[in-house]
Amino acid sequence: MKGEDKKFILRMRVVFAAVIFVGFVLIANLFYIQISNGSRFRAQADGQYVVATYNSFERGSIFFEERDGSRITAAGQKSGYKLSVNPEEFTGDREELFNTVNDITPLDRDRFFDALDRKDRTYVEVLNHISKEDGETIKEQVGSALQLHAEKWRVYPLSGAAAQVLGFIGYQGDEYAGRYGLERQYEDTLKREDVDLYTNFFARTFHNVQNFVDPEKVPEGDVITTIDPQIQLFFEQQLESIQTDWRSESTGGVIINPHTGDIYAMGAFPRFDNNNFSDASISTFKNPLVENVYEMGSIMKPVIVSLAIDSDSINPDTLEYYDTGSVDVGIATIKNFDGRGRGWVDTQEILNQSLNTGMVYIASHIPKPTFRDYFDRFGMTTPTGIDLPNEARSLATNLSSNRDIEFANMSFGQGIAVSPITMVRALSALANGGMTSTPHVVKKIEYTNGFSKTFDYTESGRQAISKETSEEISRMLVNVFDAYRDGQVKLPDYSIAAKTGTAQISNPAGGYYSDRNLHSFFGYFPAYDPQFLVFLYTVYPKGIKYASQTLIDPFKETTKYLVNYYNIPPDR
Repeated sequence: MKGEDKKFILRMRVVFAAVIFVGFVLIANLFYIQISNGSRFRAQADGQYVVATYNSFERGSIFFEERDGSRITAAGQKSGYKLSVNPEEFTGDREELFNTVNDITPLDRDRFFDALDRKDRTYVEVLNHISKEDGETIKEQVGSALQLHAEKWRVYPLSGAAAQVLGFIGYQGDEYAGRYGLERQYEDTLKREDVDLYTNFFARTFHNVQNFVDPEKVPEGDVITTIDPQIQLFFEQQLESIQTDWRSESTGGVIINPHTGDIYAMGAFPRFDNNNFSDASISTFKNPLVENVYEMGSIMKPVIVSLAIDSDSINPDTLEYYDTGSVDVGIATIKNFDGRGRGWVDTQEILNQSLNTGMVYIASHIPKPTFRDYFDRFGMTTPTGIDLPNEARSLATNLSSNRDIEFANMSFGQGIAVSPITMVRALSALANGGMTSTPHVVKKIEYTNGFSKTFDYTESGRQAISKETSEEISRMLVNVFDAYRDGQVKLPDYSIAAKTGTAQISNPAGGYYSDRNLHSFFGYFPAYDPQFLVFLYTVYPKGIKYASQTLIDPFKETTKYLVNYYNIPPDR
């Protein structure tokens, strides 16, 4: 090798070493400036009027997803300012300052003047959640008399839609976290470590690496739900109409895919606005579809008929009994809803006319162990596992009894109390070839580390009844719906399997109220390959007795909306 070549290689090595050294110095300096001494340098750089807020609030987002995959923010962040004053140093014109700010954005007069009176303080907040535009205007017009602080806060852009599903965040003691709904259920995923408002790419990357390698830490992420905002908003209009028209104590409903368990809409009234819940009743924060239990009434009848058929306890083609309008079970007398007898009736007519006496007759043919076994298969006695907090357990102690009256009552939906979501799971089995599904509202989590988790519940169900029995009960329920109001409510081009229910409401003092009922309704369609199951209930509607009068029309409107929204082809 020539001498000149050796010198060239030596020079290149020196240059390469110098580059490495300089790079190391730059990285070390970057770490020093932005990580080790970031707060000191930021304090020097902060403007005169806008004060930086460190450890600014951060939280993951929750999304609804439309039919075409478009995402709509259901819970997210908004950036702006909060406003404070230093009472110790303030010497200006109070009234003029108040009017200036109040002309830009509404300001609570008492809060503002009380803050200025606190001369022993150097910092008192007077207004929160100021938009960026209003904040800039305040800065221009007020100057240094007040201080603006960068702030982020939680917002729910659809203002109350699916309120009980989403929940909200709030303080419990010193902890600021999710308190209800998905905000609570996925708190560990949605919460963020304290993130500096000025954190840059270098620091954030270092933070994400720390999270990624920590096996004990739940990864931070965003939650994507099964809720379709278009369906949710339409459905809530129907629920609100029921609640208002009949002055009900409460009203709720679910739209679910009976095959997958995907919930497209879930709502309850009265509800609250997640953005402004300070004056709302605490009782509205709970999700009654998950957290409350009710005696559901006659929508239980198709479940009983299906298990009687599936267990060969009855043959629906040959069963007949003579209906006198009432039947004695021990010392109790059970009557039809109107007390009238129908003479000789078959299984189809028992469902068509919702005859309590007929259901008692069917129940008398079902061995009690078989009854219990099928209730377990339908999931009546176990939680659904829905991904929402505080799921209520069924009140099903009567299943342990050997008294005929208990099973007679359960045959028409009294004497056993289940949550609406438990009832929905059981009814989904009728629509889904006899297989239950797991109801859920979250389809995917996208983590900040670049990974994601998709939820698939299609294999989580249990075979409650055979596919053949499912098809048979569906045919019977199509006949039921077609017969309502002498055929005036059916959709000519679509097969719909449905049933109403009316149940007496239990009195805490014992027995049942004579003038208070719960109305319920479910329907699935197209009946022999259903894409949707719609469930409705309303508690203590006033001035009306039967669910056929309160819930059929909202169901029909919802059905027509879904048929058009999803372009479902006719099936008959």
